[in-house]
Amino acid sequence: MAAQKVRRVDDPQLIADAMKLTREQRKELFAPKPASAAPAHLQGSEWVRAWKTLERITYGLTAFSALLFGGLIAGESKKAIKK
Repeated sequence: MAAQKVRRVDDPQLIADAMKLTREQRKELFAPKPASAAPAHLQGSEWVRAWKTLERITYGLTAFSALLFGGLIAGESKKAIKK
């Protein structure tokens, strides 16, 4: 955890060097990188990726079926109210 903390730099020379860079260069150096840019030994294993994909698919299908059946029930309720 200590390695993940933001370190404060009080060295005026480092700050001056960083300010000489263009915006694109600073972005390339300091912007957060996507997880896929990490080395393979630091990325999650294949089964973790597969599990997360399966989880997303399951949530999507659950949401879709809930909307579908909710719409059917609402439609039947409307028909019953009209009669």
